[in-house]
Amino acid sequence: MIERRRAAVAYACALVVAGLVAATPFTASAQPNGGRIAFNMGFDTSHAYFFRGIRQERDGVIVQPYADATIMLLEGGEGLNSIGFTVGQWNSFHSSGRGTTSGPHTWYESDFFTGFALELENWEAGVSYTAYMSPSHSFGTVQEIGINLGLDDTGVTMLPLPLQPHLALAIEVNGQADGGASEGVYFELGIEPGFDLAGGSLSLGVPLTLGMSLNNYYEDGGLTNDTFGYLDLGLVLGMPLNVPESFGSWELSGGAHMLLLGRYLESLNGGRQYQAIGSLGLSIGY
Repeated sequence: MIERRRAAVAYACALVVAGLVAATPFTASAQPNGGRIAFNMGFDTSHAYFFRGIRQERDGVIVQPYADATIMLLEGGEGLNSIGFTVGQWNSFHSSGRGTTSGPHTWYESDFFTGFALELENWEAGVSYTAYMSPSHSFGTVQEIGINLGLDDTGVTMLPLPLQPHLALAIEVNGQADGGASEGVYFELGIEPGFDLAGGSLSLGVPLTLGMSLNNYYEDGGLTNDTFGYLDLGLVLGMPLNVPESFGSWELSGGAHMLLLGRYLESLNGGRQYQAIGSLGLSIGY
């Protein structure tokens, strides 16, 4: 599913909170880059684009390229494992051109994001700034501050698979993603258990995400102001490509997601409470 950056958005929030690269596959791959600067780029394609359950597009072809760079400010410290600074851009091009008022009609969205990430033992945390912009003027610019926290629970619990739980908080400081009357606060809880298949040549992730409004995030400026936003269950298959190490690590991915939408988001989706989304993508990290 295409959910802004990280299909990842993407899978999305928006920012890497651990490691050198913002979209590194969880299957280990050889990395020739031994320096303090890492680069990541790629693209995702889909037939539908929903951002935190809010429908953006569900017709035509959608292509979403992205690129970012991470500078490691600290590596290999005692307790505090690493601190990284990331800056990047994410885009969404829609063949339908729907909602365009001026400008390049297929360039629906262009986002700028930056922030800091740190690793402390098996905890991962980050703070980010994101500006969501529309070159086609399909929506007004939205600016937000994001806070992320994740746990690598590998070997910590008695469960057969690590759950990789995370939570995220997004605070709108200017503009509204839902087109409502005031800035809102978004809260997310999620897990993504994953495991290797075919001797490590394939990886499978099963992300489950709950998105909620803490304050005015899913509202229309009138009577509707929902707390429950959406529930997203997905299957994401990754396949590292056999590319020479000097060209970085390459991975193909394919995903299938099912969304359960709350009352307000259902109305924005034309009365559909459920939405299935499929996606394909390619990521390159160096």
